[in-house]
Parts: sequence; C-alpha cells; structure tokens
Amino acid sequence: MNHYLSFTIDNGLALIRLDASDEKVNVLSAPFLLELEETANKLGSRSDVTAAVVFSAKTPGFIAGADISAIANVDDAEKGRSLARQGQQIFNLWAALPFPVVAAVHGHCLGGGTEFALACSARVVAENASFALPEVRLGILPGFGGTQRLPRLIALEAALDMILTGRTVKADHARRIGLADRVVPPVELVDQAQDLALKLAADPGLLQPERSKARGGLRRLLLEKNPVGRLLLFHMAARNVARQTKGHYPAPPAALALVRETVTMNLEQGLEREALTLGQLIVTDVCKNLVHIFFLSQRAKKGCGLAASPLPVKQAAVLGAGVMGAGIAWLFASKSVPVRLKDIRQEAVDSGMEHIRKLLGKKAGDRPGADKRVAEQMALVTGTIDTEGMGNADLVIEAVVEKMPVKQAVLKETEGLLKENTIFATNTSALSVSELQQVAARPENVGGMHFFNPVDRMPLVEIIRGRQTSETTAATLFDLALKLGKTPVLVADRPGFLVNRLLMAYLNEACLMAEDGIDWQSLDQLATAFGLPMGPFRLIDEVGIDIAVEVGDTISSAFSYLKPSPLLERLHQAGLLGKKGGSGFYLYHGKETSPNPAMAGALELSGGRAATESDLRRLLLLMVNEAGRCLDEKVVGAPEDIDTGMVFGTGFPPFRGGLCRWADQQGRQPLVSELQRLSQDQGERFSPCPNLENNPGFYP
Repeated sequence: MNHYLSFTIDNGLALIRLDASDEKVNVLSAPFLLELEETANKLGSRSDVTAAVVFSAKTPGFIAGADISAIANVDDAEKGRSLARQGQQIFNLWAALPFPVVAAVHGHCLGGGTEFALACSARVVAENASFALPEVRLGILPGFGGTQRLPRLIALEAALDMILTGRTVKADHARRIGLADRVVPPVELVDQAQDLALKLAADPGLLQPERSKARGGLRRLLLEKNPVGRLLLFHMAARNVARQTKGHYPAPPAALALVRETVTMNLEQGLEREALTLGQLIVTDVCKNLVHIFFLSQRAKKGCGLAASPLPVKQAAVLGAGVMGAGIAWLFASKSVPVRLKDIRQEAVDSGMEHIRKLLGKKAGDRPGADKRVAEQMALVTGTIDTEGMGNADLVIEAVVEKMPVKQAVLKETEGLLKENTIFATNTSALSVSELQQVAARPENVGGMHFFNPVDRMPLVEIIRGRQTSETTAATLFDLALKLGKTPVLVADRPGFLVNRLLMAYLNEACLMAEDGIDWQSLDQLATAFGLPMGPFRLIDEVGIDIAVEVGDTISSAFSYLKPSPLLERLHQAGLLGKKGGSGFYLYHGKETSPNPAMAGALELSGGRAATESDLRRLLLLMVNEAGRCLDEKVVGAPEDIDTGMVFGTGFPPFRGGLCRWADQQGRQPLVSELQRLSQDQGERFSPCPNLENNPGFYP
C-alpha cells in the first residue's frame, strides 16, 4: 500500500490523490518523491489513460514544499546537484506523460509543490490557493525545474519576481500572469480540473491563446524577445536584487545569473545548470543559517513545553488606545476575534480606531472585496471609554503608560469586572510582572504578553511568567500568540526579559562609545554593513528616547555591572524624543533622514575617530555575554529562544543565523579570550559569564 499517493482510473481519466500518511501536509520527502516516480511510470505504461488530475487530500493545501531537513543535511555540492537532478528527472516524467495532467491546487502550493504544478500540463486552482517559490529565503534557488519552467510559462518579468523574492502569489494574480489556467470555488476544484483535463485531451492547444495574452503581448515582445530588451530587464532586476540583499544573500543574484544564462537554452540544458547552481548554494554558511532560522520559526508551533492546556480566547479587550494598544486590537480583529478597545479619553479611542482602520485597509490592499473585508473586521472592534462588556472578555491586555503604579491601578480597577478565569496580560516591555501581581486578587491569571512595535510588522511576542503565573495562563498566552500569527518565546520575569535586556545593553554600550570619542554615525554604518536593519543610534530614535531612558534605567538598576551612559538622559532633557518627535540623533523630514547637527553642539558629540570592526565586535560580544547570562539565570531555556528573540524581535540578520549561532561560528575560546581583554579595558560587564567559560558553544 502506498503511503503518499494513490490513483484510480475511470473511463480513461486518472485521478491521483496526494495524501502523505500520518502527516498534516504533503512534503516532498525522499519517499514521497519515489512514489511520484513510481506513479508516473505506472501511468505512462498504461494505454487506458487519456487524461489525469492530481489533487491533494490535505486540508491546508496541495504540497508544502521539499523536506527542509534534507537541505540542512547536505554538506557536499555534488550531493546537492544530484538531489536536484533526481527531483528534476521525476518531474520530467510527469511532464512527458502522453496525456494532459492537470494540477488541482488548493491552499498552499510552495517550493517543490509549485515546481511540480509547473511540470503539469495545466493548473486549476481554488480561490484560496497561493503559489510561492520561497527557496531564496533558505539560501538556495528552486532546484526541481522552477527557474526553467516558470520563465517559459509566464512573462520573464513576473517569473523573476517570484524566483528572486520568494513572494506569495494568490489565486487571482496567478490567473492574471498565466500561472493558473482557471480559478474556481474550492467545492468545484476537482470537477473543474477533470473537465479541463478532458478538454485538453481533445484539444491540446486549447490554453495557448489565453496564455499568450497573459504573457504580455507587445511588452513581452519588446522586453523578452530581443537582446536589448532582455538586457534592460535583467539590469533592472540586478539593481533591485543588490538593493534588497545588500550583498549578504548569495541566492538571489545566483538565481538571476542562472535565468539570464539559460533563458535562450533548451530546457534540459537549463535544468543541468539549475542543479549545478543549487549544489553550489546549498553548502554555503548562509544557506545553513537560513535553514536554522526556518526551524526556529517552526519550533514554537510545537508548543511551549508546559503540561497545562490553553484556554480558548473568543473575546478580548485592550486597555489603552495608543499606537501599541490599537495595534494589538487590530491584530485580534484581523484574526476575526471580537475585541474592545478602551481608553479614558474619547479622542484617544477615536485615534486608535482610525489607526486600526488604516492597518486593515493597508493589509486588504486593492483586491476585490477589500472594502467589505475591512468593514467586516472593523465591526469586530468596539471603541469605548467605559467598562461595559468587559465581563465578556476571556483575555484583557493592558497597554497603558509604562509606569508600575499606573499599571497596578488599572489591574485593580479592571479585575473585579472580569470572569474568574479571565486572563489579564500586561504588554510591559521591562517592568516586573511579579510586582504587578502583588495587587491582583487572582495573581495566577496575570502574565506578560510583550508585543513589539510596530505590531503589524514585528513577529515576536515575549510570554512572561511572573512568580505566581499559572501554567494555564502561560500556555494560553503562548497558544494565543501562535493563533494570532506571531512567534512566541517563553521568558522568565527578569528586568528587560530577554530582548530588551540584550538590546539595552547594546544601545547603552554604543552611547558609552560615542561619549568616549567614537564617531556615532560611523558606528551606525558598520552595524548596517554587518546586516542589522539599522545602527544603534538610529534604533534609539525608532524606539523613542523617552522609552529608551525608562527601559535603560530599569536594566542598569537591576544589573549593577552594566555601566550606565548619561547620554540618553541628556538627550531626553534636551527635549529630543527620536523619530516620533521629529529629531533625535537624526532629523526626520517625512521619509528623509539626516544627522542632527545638535549632536555636535549641545551634546558635544562632534565626530571623533571612525568606528572599526573591533568597535562593532565590542557591541556584539556584550550581547553575547548577556545571552549567556540569560541562560545561566534561566531567563529562557535554550539558545534557540535567544536566536528566535534576536532575529524576530530585533532584526538580527537572518543570514548570520542568530546571535548564539553567530557566536558559535567565532569559536568559543577566541571569543572568551576577546571578552577577557575587553573586561580588562572596559570593566566587569565584559567578564565572560559561566555559560561561556564552561561550555564549548551555545549549540552542541
């Protein structure tokens, strides 16, 4: 009995069912590929088949892609090339069958799934379907024929966009560009696919006119069908790739070079080059680091490791209608969870509701039915200045001002209105959940749920367990974060928790360096060259100087070995708020920024010596040392938690694999020796922690 595929034949029509046993989704593992090969050979040898339809029995979608663990295990370029050739040859068997094969696609169709669909004669897709070739996000490229078949099917410009970015293409757009031949309601998917398969059996050229139209007609003739046009198109693509990758990600430029080289070759020659390029990419450090990040993103979905079962959250309430509160309320509405947004001022509520409306509109875009969708989601949000209806909430999240007395007052005022099992979560970025619990009648129901700003873009949520937080509360908050589409990390209640503790140590150190005469702008430039989304001083502006002062005070008070820098307080006293106030280290003019000349005047930061790689390493190694301390103190349970927090909470460059993985790649003994030297020069904060001194690395 097959474990991945089965098929039936009725009146010449083969119906092939993809259904990996004991799996939630179909993944192109080695055994799955073997059965694809065997099935193609069986069907090809039969004389009673005139057409075929391939569909998935899995609810989430068609095929979720290749087996990522297989990518992680390849350490030889030739082995990588061989694996790609194997997949190509199997898909070639399907493409060469002597009858039309129609892929009936619903839900996700990713990576190798899209490549398999491309090897089919046609694609009928459900309205909920989406295609993607996300391989570049793993440091490789589509290696089962995607870089060759896609540009031969759709316009080169559209094909490059999918191949070079990994961007998801929804059903309607897939139809417009010619990737999908029909878009139908999900309930009609297999029937419509069968109908098209039979029509193609009778008329193999049936789809050619509409595919030619989708490819672009005159535009395609000008850009793709002559050398000058192609040169322009590839030049524009190369410029975009350089801007997006900044030289850190080798896969997109390699994929672009491959398509440019093979666009005029025959298919078999192109496939050979594709496999060769994949083999070269699959063994790079960037590929291995990005695969590590992929596994981190999936790790939380396995649960938080607590024995308690999460409670359902069917209704929520958010206290505080500022940017964070409104962002959190938007998140609930976007996931179809009714939510009340409460503030003490009506103008704040109105502003928060408008912010939610803008976020919903931005996400809906200009797709058909967008206005209706926004209206439906806005109907789930109730803006209010009173407490009516609060008793219906299963969860209340406070997002009020970052002052403990205010948060405690809000908890005391609200708790009496709630059901006995309603969870109260604080969105604090650094304050003690355990201290907040001191005023609670039901402290076991109180926990932390720290979202990162902006909520609509930052994937991380820290779930904080206070001393009295129950396992049920922690498990519910963790599970809820997953259902809201976020990546949660369970952390202990220590000042700054995980991310802000590491981040504020880094930002404070940068300020100390600026005060010591290191040019702050050059340090920002080095940080971005390393791959960070922005330098420390630009980040302070983004966070808000007032917030940075508050969190910094909390961290430096808790950890006496961290030498506080007075620079941020001087900035605050000078009335600078950062980006939200229009000026900080930089001046903000709409989307334009420029260094603030006040740094050289009132604040006496007048350049100094240019920062060096050693200065950047000083910042990074301080964070590494703090990461080790967090493991020593059991703030988190594993280095994976730290890498998850730093990548998804601060934008630590994914191509470096995370802070702990980067540190391991430096070598433990050289790293400890460097910290010891820094400790002699700069003080106790650089003294290697026990975790660093006593272990060969963060990871086994």
